[in-house]
Amino acid sequence: MPMSSETEQPLAINTSIVLATCSRAGMLRDALESLLHQSWAKDHAVEIVVVDDGSTDSTPELLREMQQRSPVPFIVVHGKSAGVAAARNLGGHTARGEWLASFDDDQIADPNWLRDLHLLAQQKNAVCVGGALRLQLPANSSTEDLGPRVRRVLGEHLLGDAPLRYTGKENPATNNVLIRRDVFESLAGYDVTFTEGGEDTDFFKRARAAGNELWFQPLSPGLHVMTEQRMERKNLRWTSLRLGASDARVHRRKSTADVLWLVALRAAVAVWRDWIVLLFAKLRDDSCLELDVLCSLWYTEGLLRAFWPILRGHEERSAFLRSIDFRARNGERAGLTVRS
Repeated sequence: MPMSSETEQPLAINTSIVLATCSRAGMLRDALESLLHQSWAKDHAVEIVVVDDGSTDSTPELLREMQQRSPVPFIVVHGKSAGVAAARNLGGHTARGEWLASFDDDQIADPNWLRDLHLLAQQKNAVCVGGALRLQLPANSSTEDLGPRVRRVLGEHLLGDAPLRYTGKENPATNNVLIRRDVFESLAGYDVTFTEGGEDTDFFKRARAAGNELWFQPLSPGLHVMTEQRMERKNLRWTSLRLGASDARVHRRKSTADVLWLVALRAAVAVWRDWIVLLFAKLRDDSCLELDVLCSLWYTEGLLRAFWPILRGHEERSAFLRSIDFRARNGERAGLTVRS
């Protein structure tokens, strides 16, 4: 059952901030601190809904502490370790708000994050608005030393300085987005089979196919916190593989022809562009360019390795797909055993 710090009559909640977490207490504290005092909550009823999806660290104790001092209703529900898509769905179904604002446990929100998402939704009469994501790198690191593919793999989402309509090539992400509840429910939430990630791309493609306009708000940034471990080459490879695999699943949902086209295209890109650029980078001893093109090659590898089991419907039997479960990030989550 949900636990709540709210003891009075239920409020007519304007917005529910939904956050799913699993064994990330160290990062979770800063994320929640940034959400507890959103400027939008001064004039609108806001609640926070946290799904603890099987944490094995000090997350439960931290959540109890946050509940006790939260200035807004703070609800905690317990997931069944069924993956991030299932956890996000549980949070959405528990929430009481007319709007659902999704955030992640490894990010920090600007104080006006929620306000500016709502302002653009009002201006454009939009049912869904996504925000920007900037990287907060470790000390002595700079985004200038990272190529565009590496930054994208790390989660950067910057589409310019002005609001714009998502056209399909880009989509919002579930770690920084405002969605009207009735739209979320009409689409039956996120597809829980996307255990390696990609549930957001699938969801927003379905939202657009249903005739909804999606907008990007650059004034609502989230800072995606990077650790030294996340920036290691092995983690960049793991994340690139995961992104490739999730895209294979997204395109397979559209049609077999669509995923075949993507596989053929990426194979051609790898042969005629990426391997040539990689050789050039090695000859020039350009480590930045080398890592950038490796991320592209790893993405293609993930796509190719996931393609056959996904095409045959054997996802559950694929050792590769189990190895890139979103929650497995190189043991980042303390004591977590990934479902098999």
